[in-house]
Amino acid sequence: MPELRNYVCWDIERVISTIQTEAVVASSAVFLATHTRLQIQRAKIDGRSFNNTGQMVSESDVLKDFLGRRTATGTVLMPVVGESGSGKSHLVRWVREKLPVSDKRKVIYLEKSKTSLRHVIESLLEGVDDKEVAQVRADVRASTNSTDVSALALRLINELVIALAGTTSAELRGRQRQLAGPKGLALILQDPVLQDQMLEEGEFIPRFAEHMLSDRDSDPDDERPANFTVDHLPLNVTSAMEGVAAPTRVMLRLLLSKPEMRDAAVDMLNESWEKSVQATSSLGGGRVLDAMKRVREIYARQGKEIVLLVEDFALIQGVQRDLLDAITETSQREGRTALAPMRTLMAITSGYFHDLPETAITRIEASTGGHVYNLDLVLNNEADGIEAITSFAGRYLNAARVGRKQLETHAGKPIPNQCDHCPVRTACHDAFGKSAEGHGLYPFNRPALRRTVHAVAPADQPHAFVPRTVLGRVLIPVLTEGYDSIQEGSFPDEEFRNRFKSNRDAGDVPLAGRVREQIDDLDQADGARREKLLEFWADSPTELVNLEPGIAAAFSLPELFIGIDPIKSLAQTPRRASPSEPLGNGGTQARGGPPTLSRSLQKHLDAVESWSAGDGLPTTEASTVRSVVSRAAVYRQDWLNPPVKPLGVSDAGQAGWGNRANTVSIDGAAAQALAGDDSPVIFKRTAANSEFFKSLILLNAETHTAVRSQDVVRLASMADSYARVLRKRVTAQAQLSDDNLVSGLRVSLMGAALAGQAHPHMPVEQLHAAAFDHGQSWQRSDGSSRTEMWQRSLDTHLAKRGALIDTLRGALGVGQGTGAVQVIDAARALPLLRRAAEQWELETAELPRWAQDAAQPLAGWRVLVPAQHAQLSSLLHEIRQCFPRGERSADLLSQLNTSLQVATELGLEGGNHISAIRALIKEIEDADWASLTVLERDLAKLTDDLEGPAALAAALQGVVPLRDPHLAGMHRLLRSADTFLTDALQAAEARGQTAASTASQQMGALMDTWQQVVAQAVSGDEA
Repeated sequence: MPELRNYVCWDIERVISTIQTEAVVASSAVFLATHTRLQIQRAKIDGRSFNNTGQMVSESDVLKDFLGRRTATGTVLMPVVGESGSGKSHLVRWVREKLPVSDKRKVIYLEKSKTSLRHVIESLLEGVDDKEVAQVRADVRASTNSTDVSALALRLINELVIALAGTTSAELRGRQRQLAGPKGLALILQDPVLQDQMLEEGEFIPRFAEHMLSDRDSDPDDERPANFTVDHLPLNVTSAMEGVAAPTRVMLRLLLSKPEMRDAAVDMLNESWEKSVQATSSLGGGRVLDAMKRVREIYARQGKEIVLLVEDFALIQGVQRDLLDAITETSQREGRTALAPMRTLMAITSGYFHDLPETAITRIEASTGGHVYNLDLVLNNEADGIEAITSFAGRYLNAARVGRKQLETHAGKPIPNQCDHCPVRTACHDAFGKSAEGHGLYPFNRPALRRTVHAVAPADQPHAFVPRTVLGRVLIPVLTEGYDSIQEGSFPDEEFRNRFKSNRDAGDVPLAGRVREQIDDLDQADGARREKLLEFWADSPTELVNLEPGIAAAFSLPELFIGIDPIKSLAQTPRRASPSEPLGNGGTQARGGPPTLSRSLQKHLDAVESWSAGDGLPTTEASTVRSVVSRAAVYRQDWLNPPVKPLGVSDAGQAGWGNRANTVSIDGAAAQALAGDDSPVIFKRTAANSEFFKSLILLNAETHTAVRSQDVVRLASMADSYARVLRKRVTAQAQLSDDNLVSGLRVSLMGAALAGQAHPHMPVEQLHAAAFDHGQSWQRSDGSSRTEMWQRSLDTHLAKRGALIDTLRGALGVGQGTGAVQVIDAARALPLLRRAAEQWELETAELPRWAQDAAQPLAGWRVLVPAQHAQLSSLLHEIRQCFPRGERSADLLSQLNTSLQVATELGLEGGNHISAIRALIKEIEDADWASLTVLERDLAKLTDDLEGPAALAAALQGVVPLRDPHLAGMHRLLRSADTFLTDALQAAEARGQTAASTASQQMGALMDTWQQVVAQAVSGDEA
């Protein structure tokens, strides 16, 4: 006897040929074999919408109402409404199959897959032998046979331009008046640039043209829009505006700037569209209306009633209004039947019902008593819903097992139940269940069917049952894609797992994270399959269980063991819990969560559970996880190895280690796309991580109840393991790498050089002291001999130096706690300092952000240093002209004092300078004249220009050191003395008396001595 393991009772070919998502495609036998009673609601018309009355009816009720209703006009217009895939076409097809045969009835059936204009017209006019009707058919054939899609699309848009250009503001309403006439909306459509946009492949007009020429594909996704929408307006003009004519740009800007004008434009397009289609296809002037009246006249003479069945009225574009007028035209004229009575059953979407002309709505109300039949099914009642689903699925599953050929041989006879003769029927039905009609549900069971149906339901209607969607996205793919994987023992495979996710909005709770975590630990081989089977086939049990034995056997899933005891079976497990159930103490209990949590905290845990099941992790929960993990790494960081100023959480965050995705990456979390690829901490979407996240959220809320000890240990271990990464990240983000620190130290040294505190070849210990000094007490005592540029650069640097030094100290020193740095790590700092002192310029340096402000005053270093060198050289040169090498300052001052005394005694002209010179002598009385020799030696070391590093270092040795503060005073004194002696001598020579001659001789002798000094100085310079 065959086993249930890896058993399949269908083949792929039968599934594809038998299960059709479009009702019209299946043969009559297959259609009736798979037909399941539809959930039809009688809805009351309310203006342009409708409201469900709660009254459920059967297909037979609809058929009886449709055929039995009598109206004064002789016309019945009965809508079947519902969204795409709800079964509208199926109901229309069922009515056709069940329509009693009668010679008194002409049935016209418009299939939704045959909606080319030619097919629609020929179906409407079929069987009528009339010259006028024949001409209409011939004209439509001629207009569609002699063109292609692109040519037809161009004709359509040109006719639309003509229709729009012919509008007047008087005939339009509201905002449409601004778009009337040839200078209105017509300008947009006739502009070549914008017209090309509307004729691009996939746009409304080309797609319409394609369907005018050929019937619709049977693919349910091949839906063309029923009308123009705002998306079809040619508003993509960013790159083409220059090519648009000026008047058109005005109209274009009007549409771009005002949404209400765009809506008005769309309404105008739709109102003019049918006229354009008719003109293009030679059907203008009411020819369809006239032809249909002619058809009704002919059948009236034959005593027949016309039954028109339309699978999708919205797709009959181009002749809808004429057709509506024709089918609602009263059949009575002056007490006689002039036109054949018409009964029309048409399937339309809810949205299209809202757009029907007012006359059509009125005639529908009159002919149906004010109701429509609504097929939008929402299965809110769990018991009724699941039975409706199983009955529907069971019929199709049985049809797939039987196959189309055998179904067609049983046409008109009871359809065989393939399960009746199945060798594994008992085991299969016991494990997977059966529908009320006795059809086995394998490979589904009731929970799996409910969950897969909910998984493909519309987002805004999680309980909706859309037959076409269930067939196309549940039954067909599971039976075809699962065929091999079931036989191979790999079902449900990755394709199934990716395709179907539990729909929380429908009450389908995913498998709890803690259960998935256990599976990850215990089942390395089949963990992913086991999770999905427990979630869908076992309805997400609250504890880890073994699958029902029959289901496990069918899908080759081995039983799990813990130690020597198998895990409890599914039969022993409590029924699945909802996402949260109220507790008596006012809290809530999550599946697997603690029993006494606040609702807000429970909400966070539920969000993590949803993330575990495949949803996104919201910002709040993701931020909490990132914050806890990143903080833990900061708290456990060993800031003493190597020593560095400890960072607080806030400082670490600013330095690049915080609760952001670029620090802690979480798969599927909010803002994760912003993280890039450099996140050091990465969490994948796993059950273990979801349970870990729950513990982190509880820890963050300071709620230690239910925090798992293994998660606390894991957090500490992670924090330790990421210590090096944290240090590296903070270093990189804060720009504290060794190269950055060398650049910062170089800025500090050069700033210290401005203050005379550091220069090349200074001992490294002194450089170290200067490099880490804030410079608050630094002042140049020789400021009088500094250039204005030098002094300004020094002042600016000192104002900005504090932040630079704080950063250097923090990066290379340690303090107590997070306080000020007390000790510099010399072992690390000195090698960096030596590297910094190898070069004394910044032009080639990549400066970190934190050093740029302090470095800004050093930007003109190669101008600043030469200028200061020239300043000192000039001062020294002029001093040496009056005070040569080898001269004693005491002798010089003695001679100067003697000259001053003589001049005073003789009252010589120039004596008015005497007091000023004496003041200068007093000012420099502490001057060290010997320092001139040191300055001279230092300045003499520069032999080249300042292009090379060695030359710059030599210049700095002359420029940087603090010089005698009286250097400028010496210079002023000697220059003033020289001027004084010259003036005094000239005054003495000018006198003619004896006293004057004596004075002249005395001053001449002094002047000779002074000039000898100057000459010696000059000759010394030349030597």
